[in-house]
Amino acid sequence: MPELPEVEAARVLVHTHCKGKCIEQAIAADDTKVIEGVSPEELQNALRGRTIVDAHRKGKHMWLELDGENPALLFHLGMTGYMVVEGVPIVQYVNAKKRGDEWPPKYWKVVLETDCGVKLAFCDPRRFGKIRLQADPENNEPISKLGFDPILSMPDLATFSGMLAKQRRSVKPLLLDQSFSAGVGNWVADEILYQAKIHPEQKAASLDEAQCAALHHQMKAVLQTAVDAGADSEKFPKTWLFHQKWGAGKKGPAPRLEGNKIEYMQVGGRTTAYVPALQKLKAQAAEKPKAAKKKAADSETQAAVPAVKQPRKRAAPKTPKAQSVAAEEEEDGASEEAAKPVKKSTKKNNADTDDQANKAEAAAPTKKRGRKT
Repeated sequence: MPELPEVEAARVLVHTHCKGKCIEQAIAADDTKVIEGVSPEELQNALRGRTIVDAHRKGKHMWLELDGENPALLFHLGMTGYMVVEGVPIVQYVNAKKRGDEWPPKYWKVVLETDCGVKLAFCDPRRFGKIRLQADPENNEPISKLGFDPILSMPDLATFSGMLAKQRRSVKPLLLDQSFSAGVGNWVADEILYQAKIHPEQKAASLDEAQCAALHHQMKAVLQTAVDAGADSEKFPKTWLFHQKWGAGKKGPAPRLEGNKIEYMQVGGRTTAYVPALQKLKAQAAEKPKAAKKKAADSETQAAVPAVKQPRKRAAPKTPKAQSVAAEEEEDGASEEAAKPVKKSTKKNNADTDDQANKAEAAAPTKKRGRKT
């Protein structure tokens, strides 16, 4: 899926080639899954004769600001959407099929031609993108519901740390929540956490001061680096996890990064690449041990009750009582073991999770993100 760097590259493309130009001709595909709220004819009529004042972006959304009081043309690129200007080389997503030079391009949904001959098209092979007319987009949904954009409005460290302290979720699902941080997608989240040396399952509220600072720095650094590269993955630093993370579900030796093994698991329903040697899951709030102690106390209390209610015969209850105590001790021991699932079953759970991640990635190879030339 196009993430913040890819959408910013699309915005820059439109800004560079179409800003200030008048739309002379507009053609819209008859595709109600992609084009929302208006018919092709209505969209075409709304765009003809309008001047593109500029292109804007927040998170994974971008829009064309039109002159006057006209509504903006809002885009969400979905999983495979992209912008193309005729005759201008474009950066492709990782593993995407090579795009031809024909015009209009394959999979086009909207084609705009300006008065000076510049032609712009939005294409979407898998049709998960959205196009709509939206008045005052920044102050209306969906953009008004977005969280901070790490490039446009990254909060200061103190504010950011305070935001994390209120979150009980694991840090990766939190980063993917667009109402928290707009524009961060799967590959960007993995890269940020790898560079910050934070385990994807670490609870956000449990991050210490140094981890909060590292996460704050890497959110801006990773995204700014990708944006400066024009979302061209060939220009990403060679030390990035991005270049080695696409091995989930593939046969052969596990990929490595600087000598360290890359592993995969499901976190928040998303295939996640991480490096266990560097991204260690630190001890978190000791809620489970407290619960275990309470259970043990309750068990002891319950054990004491039947002892008081034993039959009046004093000699007979001795043997049953001894058996009961032994059984209760075994149960208490089992309860204590059950209260420590992390220590007892971490390896097995990781293995099971890795298997699930491999199957998921093998079944859905289109989840690979990023771009390359």
